[in-house]
Order: sequence, then structure tokens, then C-alpha cells
Amino acid sequence: MLAMLLSMALAAPSPLRLADLLREAKEKNPDLKAATARVRAAQSAVSPAGALDDPMLMVQLWNTPVDFSTVPVMVQLSQNIPLGGKRGARTDAARADAAMAGADLAQKQRDVETQAASTYFDLFLADRTREIDDELEAILNVVLRASQARVSTGKAEQVELLRAQGAVIQVRSERETAIDHRRSAWARLSALLDRDPASPPGSTTQPGVLAQLPEASALTERALRERPELAGSRAAIAGAQAQERLARANRIPDIGVFAAEMHTFRNPMGVSDFLFAGFQVNLPIFFGSKNEPRISAAQAQLIAAQEAEHSQRNRIVSEVAESHAHVLAEMRQIDLHHQLIPIARQAVQSAESSYAAGRTDFTMVLDSARELRMHEMELAMHLAGYEQRLAELQRAVGSDLGLEQSAEAGHEEHH
Repeated sequence: MLAMLLSMALAAPSPLRLADLLREAKEKNPDLKAATARVRAAQSAVSPAGALDDPMLMVQLWNTPVDFSTVPVMVQLSQNIPLGGKRGARTDAARADAAMAGADLAQKQRDVETQAASTYFDLFLADRTREIDDELEAILNVVLRASQARVSTGKAEQVELLRAQGAVIQVRSERETAIDHRRSAWARLSALLDRDPASPPGSTTQPGVLAQLPEASALTERALRERPELAGSRAAIAGAQAQERLARANRIPDIGVFAAEMHTFRNPMGVSDFLFAGFQVNLPIFFGSKNEPRISAAQAQLIAAQEAEHSQRNRIVSEVAESHAHVLAEMRQIDLHHQLIPIARQAVQSAESSYAAGRTDFTMVLDSARELRMHEMELAMHLAGYEQRLAELQRAVGSDLGLEQSAEAGHEEHH
């Protein structure tokens, strides 16, 4: 017997903890792995962006005079050197790309965390729905047995027994819907965790409510400091500024320097080695038709990046205010339903006793049981909604607000 219990315990899936799931999503989510690889690629491109081009080696064989009485061979080494700060501008542009990739990774991490938390609480809601339906079925089974006894003794009509049987079947139907919702939520959560959706999920934990939530103004200030999207917008502005500097630097010609040696075989003059050195520059004579439009385009890109950053700040302020209001509303609903549920339970118990004693009809018991289920379901939905809104607020702020703690805090009913 002990061995059987031990094997069942080992076979049962471990409970699902939101903190563990968020950590697993950060490590295994394919989108985050791809974003991490893009960050590495962008960082690796910073140093080469400002490097000099490779030097050019040229070897020439001069066949003059045509009788091959002498055979001159020239070896030349040349190097192009950009001027006007072009190398620095290219480095700054590449560094801005790396910063934007890093901000994109941080943003994706927040998005995945929010999706995982939202899906986890969908899973919790399905679990809680099944528990509520089990409790309601237990109540209805008591009523069903009482109906059978009353009908058998002629104290009640057959319709009461039929309605009790129908209510039990209805609860079982609702439980099947909850089972389907649980499978759907687990499939979505498995995709975020890179797990097999066919693997058995564990049970969720009862969430709770944070003891204190910061004011919206304080959260807004924090969001404007810490949101990765704003860091990405600032990097985009820096990149646009670097591109503008590069466009302006193109008005300055680049210089190419070279050094060469020529050796002549079988030279009757006696002198066999000659040295050469020099430089060359490009002539930006098409500045008006080529470089001026590039500068205008770079300036427009800079204005676009600055306005995008301004718009992003406005959206962040709006998101924080809206999410904060939703969290507070869910908190108030949870508190009210914690007060309602004990009253509804007492009403069910009273109706059961009165029905068993023949002082009330079956409709009173059924209505009381359904009202209890409604309040239980609304509490579960508001608990899940609170945690999901808190996850959205945490994403809007860009830093931790205690989501993992509230996911396991629980909340005792007020009596």
C-alpha cells in the first residue's frame, strides 16, 4: 500500500508556481532566444563598423621593351582612410543598433512574462471553476437525495426530482467546459515554455491581493525611467543622429595613401630598385545632387525618431493610468465578493434545512445554490482578472510590482 501511494505521488505532476514558470519562459522561450541572438549579432557588429577597410596589395609585371631585355615588377600597397568623422559616426550608428536590439530583448521578456502570467491565471480560473462545480454538485446531490425521499413519501411532486437531476447534469456540463478551457490554456502556456502540450500540467495555486499598491503618479515616473521601449526610442534617436553626421561627413573627401617598389630584372642601366609613394582623394563634385538629399533624409529620420519617442512616452503614461485603474477596480470587486460568499453559503445551508423539513420548496434551494456558484465564479474571475491586470501594470511600468508574491499569497474570506 505504501509503495502504491509513493508511486502515485511520484507520477503526479508537481504544482505549477508562477515564479518557476516565468523563470522557465525566460530560459526556454524561442522568441527570447532569437532576440538574445540578435543582441549578440548587433553587439558584434559595433567594432567592425568603425574599422578601416583592408589594405590593397597590387603586383604588376611590365613587359617593356617587348623583347624582354628587362622585366620590371612593381609591388604596391594602398590604404583608404575615411575623413570627417565617418568612422566614429558608423560606430555610433552600430552601437545604437545594438542598444535597440537590447531594448527589444527586454521588451520581449516583459511581453512573454505578461503572456505567461495571463495564461497561468486562465489555467487557475479553469481549475477553480472545476472546484466550484464539484462543490455545487455535492450540494445538489444532497438536494437530489432529499427530493427522492420526499417524492417517495408523497411529500413532493415528481417535477422536483426531475429538476434536481437536471441541475446535476447541468453542473457536469459546465465542468466539461472548464476542462476544455484548462486544456486550451495549458496548450498556450506550453508554447511559451517550449514544452510538450501533451505533458500533464500540475495544479495552480490560489492567488491573493497585494497589501499595498503604489500611486499611479509614482508608477508613471518609474515607467518613464525603466520602460525598455523608451530606451529603444532613445537609441533610435542616437542612431538617427549618427546617420545625419555620416551624411554630412560625406561632403569631406576620403584620402587613399599608397607606397610601391619596382624591381627590374636584367636592367642594363645598373639601377634595379625604384620607390614610389603618393595619395589620392575622391572629388565630391556631385554633392548637390547626391549628398544633400542624403542629409535631408537623415534629418527627416531624426525628426521621426524624436516624435516616435514622444508618442511612446504618451502611450506609457496612458497604459500605466489605465492598468492601475483596472487593478484597483478588481481589488474592490474581490473584497466585495469575499463578503458576499459567506452570506450566500449561509443562504444555501438555510434553504437545504428548510427544504428537508418541508418548510420551503425546491426552487429556493436551487436558486440559492446557483447564486452561490455565481458569486464563487465571479470571485474566481476577479482574482484571475486582478492578477492579469497586475501583470499588465507590471509590464506597463517595466519593473517588478510583486506579481509572483501575489500569485501565491491567497486571500482569506471576510466573515
